[in-house]
Amino acid sequence: MLIRREKIMIEIESLLQCPSCGSSLLRQEDGFMCSFCGKRFNKRMGVYDFLLSGRDQWEMVGKGFMNGQEEIEKRFFETPEEQLSPADQLIKAVALWYRGEFDEFKRLMQSSREAIYTEEYNRAMVQSVHHTVELIKKENGVVLDLATGMGGLLEELLTYTERDYLSADISPSSSFGLLQYLRYRGWGDRVYQIIAGGEKLPFKNDSLDLIVSAAGFQNMENSREVFTESRRVSRKLITLCIFFEEDDPNLAYVKERNLHVSRLFVEGLEEAGWNVTVENVIKARAEPTPQSMILGIRPDQLPITPTTRNFEIIVAE
Repeated sequence: MLIRREKIMIEIESLLQCPSCGSSLLRQEDGFMCSFCGKRFNKRMGVYDFLLSGRDQWEMVGKGFMNGQEEIEKRFFETPEEQLSPADQLIKAVALWYRGEFDEFKRLMQSSREAIYTEEYNRAMVQSVHHTVELIKKENGVVLDLATGMGGLLEELLTYTERDYLSADISPSSSFGLLQYLRYRGWGDRVYQIIAGGEKLPFKNDSLDLIVSAAGFQNMENSREVFTESRRVSRKLITLCIFFEEDDPNLAYVKERNLHVSRLFVEGLEEAGWNVTVENVIKARAEPTPQSMILGIRPDQLPITPTTRNFEIIVAE
C-alpha cells in the first residue's frame, strides 16, 4: 500500500506548477516552494494547500460544521432525533460527517433525503450519478475530481472503478473531513488531495486527461475563470449539473444565472474553448426544500416554489 501511495505521489507531483506564476515547484520537507516567485505551499493536516488568497480558513478546521458555534450545534445533538424536522436531520447528518461519525452520517443522510426530496428527484440523482460514473469508466489517464466537497461522486468512483484519483476543493474543513472519510473507507492510498480554487489550479498545461464534478461548477463564483482554467489543464471535462428551465421563477434567487440554466452554462464553456455535448437529460419534479427549525434557513436554498429540475451530464472536449 505504501509503495502504491508513493508511486501516485511521484506521478502527480510531476504535473504540478506554481498556481501564482506558473513556474516549477521545488519539493520541500513540508510541501513545495516555487522556483521563481518563492511562494510556499505547505502540507497541512495531511493535505497540500495551494490556495493563493483569502482569509486563513484553517482556523475553522476541527471546529465542526457550525464553524465553532458550539451552542447552536449542541441543539442538533441534544434534541431527540424524532423531534427534529427533516431539514434539521439533514443538517445534523452533515455535522456528523464533520465529526467523523460516518456510520450515523450515512443512516441519517439517507433518511432525511428521502423525507425532503421527491421520489423522482432522488431517483433522477441516482440514475445521473450512475451514468456519470459509466462515462468516466471509459476514460484513461489522470482524473481530477474538482470541487469534491463531501465526496459523493468520488465515493461512487472509488467503489465502482479500480483507478486512483486527484481531488481538489477550496475548503480546508471539507478537505480534512474528506481525508478522514477516505481513511475510514480504506481509500486513503487511492486519492491525492489538494486544496485549491478552480480559477487557479496548480497543474501544468494539458497535464490532466479528465476533470469531473457533480454540481461543483454550479457552486463557483468565478465561472468564466474556472471554465478557462479547466480548459488550460485538461483535455476533457465531464460534469453532472442540475438546471432550471429558463423561465423558472426560482432563478430570481440565484447569484449567477449562467450556472443554473443549461443553455447559458454550455455557452460559457464554449466561450472558454470547449466543444460541448449534453447527455442523459432527466426531468424531475422538485418541491420547495423545508426550512430548518433551529437555524431558520433551508439546507438547500432552492427551490423556493414547486418546479421541475433538469439533470444533465455535460461533456466537453
